[in-house]
Amino acid sequence: MTDGGRRLSREERRAQLVALGLRLLETVPFRALSTDDVADRAGISRSLLFHYFPTKLDYLTALVRAAADHVLDLTAVPEGASTRDDTRAIVTALVRYIQRRRDNYVAVLRSGRSVDPALEEVVADMHRTISRRILDSIGITDPGPMALALTRSWLAGAEELALLGEESGLPQDAVIESALASLRGISTMPDLRDLVAESDRPPHETGEPTGR
Repeated sequence: MTDGGRRLSREERRAQLVALGLRLLETVPFRALSTDDVADRAGISRSLLFHYFPTKLDYLTALVRAAADHVLDLTAVPEGASTRDDTRAIVTALVRYIQRRRDNYVAVLRSGRSVDPALEEVVADMHRTISRRILDSIGITDPGPMALALTRSWLAGAEELALLGEESGLPQDAVIESALASLRGISTMPDLRDLVAESDRPPHETGEPTGR
């Protein structure tokens, strides 16, 4: 495999094979993706593909990781942005990507995660990172388990809202504003920070029954 007559490096070839797989997944279900088909379209042998990715799971993991990394790059907080701008920028980038690349998003980051626990962990790590960025943007810089759980729950809803909004033909701006409004509803809960703090304290310090 060459690029204009130049021999590709190992990393360039891996990136090329990953990009090809992601394109195929726009029309082929994740579980049906064939490494034979990928190799054939790349003009290489199946054995050479496995030279770059020792197992099919390694290849699938690379696909999911590439898609997740792309989402994280898009939702990175712009340097120098205000806190309110941070939140809006993250939500806007996420909704726009999901709606623009709906088929790829569903195929790789939703369907693909169920194939193997290793793939599930890649997607979970992406969600954790986005959740922490959201929390940081609303002023919670050291979140406890409750804050993370609430934010990840909101994130799942925002993803579903983006998909259903696109499916229903809702204006993208309306979807973004609705996602931001629901986030404000969580972030302005009177006892959110107290609840977060309480969740990390032993029962004897919170006044809750200890079961004795």
